Amino acid sequence: MRSVSSHSRHARIIITLIMCIGYVCCTKYDNIAVADSTPPTTNISLGELRSLVADRTLTIEQDLVIGGYVTSCDKANNFYHTFTFEDLTAGAELMAGMYDLHNLFPKGYYVTVRLKGCTLARYNGILQIGRKAKSYSNYPTDYFTSRILLEEHVTCHNSYNPVAPAPAYIKELTTDMCGTLITIGGLRLCSASYQDIWQVNQEGKWRGYNIFCDKDSNIIVVYTSEYADYALEAIPTQQVALTGILQQSKFNGKECFLIKMRDEKDCSIQH
Repeated sequence: MRSVSSHSRHARIIITLIMCIGYVCCTKYDNIAVADSTPPTTNISLGELRSLVADRTLTIEQDLVIGGYVTSCDKANNFYHTFTFEDLTAGAELMAGMYDLHNLFPKGYYVTVRLKGCTLARYNGILQIGRKAKSYSNYPTDYFTSRILLEEHVTCHNSYNPVAPAPAYIKELTTDMCGTLITIGGLRLCSASYQDIWQVNQEGKWRGYNIFCDKDSNIIVVYTSEYADYALEAIPTQQVALTGILQQSKFNGKECFLIKMRDEKDCSIQH
């Protein structure tokens, strides 16, 4: 009887451990502890940091601190493992490496980043902040590899001030605006006019690349992930305003600008 009882106790312990492991593995990190304390003083702006990095890949060794308000959201799955934020001088992309960032770093909340040990570079025109990339990687930076490591560098504070998208015109876009939230009005879908010279979506759906034109035939590219919640929704054929994070791309062998929308609401019909 003692042997049976011992085996029974061992079995119960094993089952309990399995249940605990399963609970930990399945639990989402839906909430981050928003810091109520006063945010640390920043000692460099995003604009200054962007100029410092220029066109190189740079690992920061100084005690630099930046801050800004979150401008993107991954809830609609068009952003993957990253979020963007900006101050009054520029925008940047944080290579967070986690799911459900709309819960961890909600749009409109203030974040600070302690840059010492981080690797920075510009990719698609956007200043990226992350970890040092592997030697075989085709990308200049890599994601943070754990939540613990992420929280060593990034803090979300209890300060809410949503960033309004800056009104812009295609012909006035500049590289320094990449990474910031903008809105461009007076646009119409014109992908069908370019389907022979560029890989664009010919179905009138959001998925993939689409091209919009203004009244002067200036173009802006819009990219939508195939995993986005609205990827298979039809694009409005009316005149629209597009809002999203600006970045650079190439169109027909030439540099162009691209907008990455946060969700389908970032396209609004203009009457």
